[in-house]
Amino acid sequence: DAATEGPGRLTRAVIVAVVVLPIIAAVVRALRRHWFPIGDDALLYIRVRDVATNHHPLLGSWTSASLSVGEHMNNPGPIYQDLVAPFAHAFSPGPGAAIGVGSVNVAAIVAMSAISRRIGQWRAQRWFLLAGAALSWTMGSELLFDIWQAHALMLPFLLYLVLLIAVAEAKAWAVPWVLGIASLLVQTHISYAYILVLLTPVAIVLAWYDNRPVPLQSMRSALRSRTAAVSGAVVGVLWAQPIIEQLFGEGRGNLVRLATNSGGGDVTVGFGNAAKIVAGVVALPPWWLRNGFSSSVPSTRFTDTADGQVLVVPGLPGATITVIALAALIGALVLLARACRRIGQRTAANACVLAAAGTLMTVVCVGLLTVGVVGLAAHHVRWVWTLAVFVHVIIAWAVVTLATHRWSAAVLPRLVDPAVLLAIGVLAAANIPFYAQKQGPVSDAGSMPAMREIFTQLAPLADDDPIIFRTDNVRVFEPYSATVMMRLQELGIEFRVTDEGMVRQLGNNRRADGTETTTIFQLERSAALLYEGPACRFAVADAVTGTEAAAASDAAERLAIGLTDGTIDVVGLPEEERVRADAAANGDLAAARSLVYEGYLGRWSADAVADVSGLTPAPPFATWGEAFLAIDRWVSSTYGLFAESPVICT
Repeated sequence: DAATEGPGRLTRAVIVAVVVLPIIAAVVRALRRHWFPIGDDALLYIRVRDVATNHHPLLGSWTSASLSVGEHMNNPGPIYQDLVAPFAHAFSPGPGAAIGVGSVNVAAIVAMSAISRRIGQWRAQRWFLLAGAALSWTMGSELLFDIWQAHALMLPFLLYLVLLIAVAEAKAWAVPWVLGIASLLVQTHISYAYILVLLTPVAIVLAWYDNRPVPLQSMRSALRSRTAAVSGAVVGVLWAQPIIEQLFGEGRGNLVRLATNSGGGDVTVGFGNAAKIVAGVVALPPWWLRNGFSSSVPSTRFTDTADGQVLVVPGLPGATITVIALAALIGALVLLARACRRIGQRTAANACVLAAAGTLMTVVCVGLLTVGVVGLAAHHVRWVWTLAVFVHVIIAWAVVTLATHRWSAAVLPRLVDPAVLLAIGVLAAANIPFYAQKQGPVSDAGSMPAMREIFTQLAPLADDDPIIFRTDNVRVFEPYSATVMMRLQELGIEFRVTDEGMVRQLGNNRRADGTETTTIFQLERSAALLYEGPACRFAVADAVTGTEAAAASDAAERLAIGLTDGTIDVVGLPEEERVRADAAANGDLAAARSLVYEGYLGRWSADAVADVSGLTPAPPFATWGEAFLAIDRWVSSTYGLFAESPVICT
């Protein structure tokens, strides 16, 4: 009937276009502002660009789970890299990453629309178009083209959940799709293995339950069918590269490393924390909404106790409200499933069962999750937000299905489509403007101006490659080193590394072999400005304007001289800070500069320990307070590259 078929094909195509419009708009905006990958995004993009070269990756990225288990491991496979690679080879890093990742997300939504229509016609399709619009809005514009696994897989995982409904409906055509998307998820980020292994059998059991008994002859025919052959081919093709690495790679293959370390490290999230996390995202406000994306699961380090390290995550719901909320949500889904089944709406009923099982099993999966040395962060459980959107859309689908059945002759059925389409339109329109969730590499966008300046200063390295890029002194999660390596790759400058973790990340062909004559390394902030070692600084940049940097530098020098000539009086310092202050007072200009550049003098002045009133602020600063802020902005954004090379340093 008309309600089942829904709008015509052209209208449905327009609705799909509205859902994907925010992705397209975000990509176009990224191209217009000359965006490029930063930090971990750049590290991932290097391997994308390596596809089909002599550095071709057979594995996914290095996984931080290595830090927990004490053995270097990679995510299982390179499917995501292979998908984005054509765009990386056609464009420079910014457009290549933005268009490539955006295309994967657009494809996920289009596939989800088509598959949901095959499952339940327009009555199902409209809800999953709404789910795609809602999840895209939650992510915000900048995450819609983010290659970082935690964000890049959110929409493909939503597609997988829709495919599970097709499996529950015993749709044989869905099996190759399920195997393909499951391979994409697990190979790109191994953390998806838990939820896929636990939830997929639920869909299979639902299919068996609705079609029982299944004759043995039917099962044999299924194993000999075209679908089985296609499914086997999908698995064989998608897992060929990890298997080749396992059989012919150096040392223990990666699949064996993952299998033997599947128990994880010593510290897991724990089921208590897991239940609270799932309740806070799926069952309690702010649910999956934007304002909870960055705050519902705060980054948390371990707490040392007499019994060892434990994870105490602040800000989560209490135990009582967690149990009540989860029990109410799962109970409601079970009741909705039963009610939908009574009126013959089997597809909606199966979706409710999958949503209920997914909620319960997510608690188990998050509880088993191993956390590394840096503790827990929201990106470790980011797929929970996708599940939350799925659960809530399934609830809406079931409630509306029951209501329209109960009041089929009333006006209510005619209001459903306008309401859903209005929600889709509002979410899509709200997602067009720029919105950056401060999560992962996206939060490092402020380093782009300095990197653009650094990019123009790397040409001398071409005269002395291959080079070694030292990474032993980089801080955790810094955004610079990988971005510079990405630019070196773009310029065709061969670089190599010595750290074993970076070798696993960048490929064994980038392991330093001793033939290199040049080593470069990076320094940040005051270390980049005050370096006096044997290496030469061949590239330096900051994220402030040239005028502001010059003014800050002039003010900093005046303050340093003031410390050495007695114009600035410093009293009452603790012993650990007194040594450098005394050295500065005795004429050590290097010690004085370090106190200014590292912010000590600004803090001492604010605490009235240092008296800078004897100096008049350098223009354009009206007060020394303004000068200290400008110095801090300049120093904190400064980045320098240094070389140990007779060629470059000459």
